[in-house]
Amino acid sequence: MSNERLPYLFRRYCAGTCSPEERKELALLCLLPENQQALEKLMETHWEQTPLEKDMPAGEGDLILQNILHPPAGDPPFISQRGWQRWMAAASILLIMGLGSYFFLLRKKEIPEKVVQTIISNDITPPAANKAVITLSDGSKLYLDSTGSGQLAMQDNVKLVKLANGQILYKTEDGKPAPKLQYNTLYNPRGSKVVYIKLADGSQVWLNAESSIQYPVAFTGKERKVSITGEAYFEVAHNSAMPFKVISGKTEVTVLGTHFNVNAYTDEANTKVTLLEGAIQLKNPGANRILRPGEQAQITDKIVVTANVDLEEVMAWKTGKFIFGEKADIETVMRQVSRWYDVDIEYQGKVTSHFGGTISRQVNISEVLNILEATGRVKCKVEGKKIIITP
Repeated sequence: MSNERLPYLFRRYCAGTCSPEERKELALLCLLPENQQALEKLMETHWEQTPLEKDMPAGEGDLILQNILHPPAGDPPFISQRGWQRWMAAASILLIMGLGSYFFLLRKKEIPEKVVQTIISNDITPPAANKAVITLSDGSKLYLDSTGSGQLAMQDNVKLVKLANGQILYKTEDGKPAPKLQYNTLYNPRGSKVVYIKLADGSQVWLNAESSIQYPVAFTGKERKVSITGEAYFEVAHNSAMPFKVISGKTEVTVLGTHFNVNAYTDEANTKVTLLEGAIQLKNPGANRILRPGEQAQITDKIVVTANVDLEEVMAWKTGKFIFGEKADIETVMRQVSRWYDVDIEYQGKVTSHFGGTISRQVNISEVLNILEATGRVKCKVEGKKIIITP
């Protein structure tokens, strides 16, 4: 059957008429080793029949491949753009020759001896809702997945508002007395979409799954101080008279106005603070450092700074992707999978291989597991909300 379907689907893809279901079927057929020769022949024929106007830039194949399998909503098929047909062919070659970095195959262009398909009767979908909870200063709770848009609470002269797109805003009414210092806590559980909150001073915060932030309803005094668990990205409103401080455990981040990411999950080996823009000061009981843009601090009882980190990888959670460097171990990969899909992970045996690549966070968990298994380095078994990993 695949002998007939492969050329049929390939021709439909080249014509730009593949449905989403056919596109997925084509990708799965390309994963099968027995289809390698047939696909290569289709590629060669297509390559010879399509005029080449210019060479493909380095890395373009992976970009095209990402568009092939997960095109942005509303975008036309990539192949419909004039002059890109042969580029598509080159990207598709990557499918059978190892799937490039996109499918975690370590950029070695390897074809596993056997591709194991993970069959899940009740597949786990990516988060479709914001399940975050806000605990107000009086202890009452607001469950954001069951509240409508509009004003959710009034605390002194500060309005708590939920927009139609799920964003959370704190608005201080002008001309009213300064409110007393009182705190709210926003908790975003596992299996929830990234939450956006705009604090009363105009600072913006994006909160990852299994993370929390405690913050004043309105900032008063000589500083602005919040505390977090898990992971958050900050774009801080500039106010030189009132420094902004983020507390995570024993680590304190001080800024005047800047963009930075804090990864402080307790199940990670260390806290990571990455600076995208501006400058920040880091303090803990054993060290005091200044970070510059592009630097990342890894914090334990000391602070180790690395320059020129991969900012796209750091911010992948906010942009809707999983991105792993080529040295990511299975535990690193599965910790992110666990938080996003709200599943537990069990290891039976030691997996020593490392993984690298990119995949959308908008796919079902079965696709992530199939991609991992396609490396031939790991097996995944699903039992309800538990994933069992074996070598």
